[in-house]
Amino acid sequence: MALLQKTVEQLDLRELTVTAAYDTEPFPNARSLMVIDERRYPWTFGYRITRRGRVLSSFLWQNFIRDNNVRVGDTVSIERNDGHDYQAPYKIEIIRNPRNSSGT
Repeated sequence: MALLQKTVEQLDLRELTVTAAYDTEPFPNARSLMVIDERRYPWTFGYRITRRGRVLSSFLWQNFIRDNNVRVGDTVSIERNDGHDYQAPYKIEIIRNPRNSSGT
């Protein structure tokens, strides 16, 4: 089961806000969240709780968005990294919105 699965909105390109509607499993109680992407590249995102919800941010989040060509309408999925021998306890996946396809 995914820790979170959320369709990316415009504001999420700067920092990913996770409200209760997307929070499918308790988030770790920490100031950062370490994940590994589909290319097996590790990322550590800043993590904080605000009135709006849980927020993943930092320049690394913005780098992740840029490096993975994440667009509004794509879906970000973070789940436990069970069965993988990598150091990150979570894995992150981008599920592409077919409407974002431009033939590239």
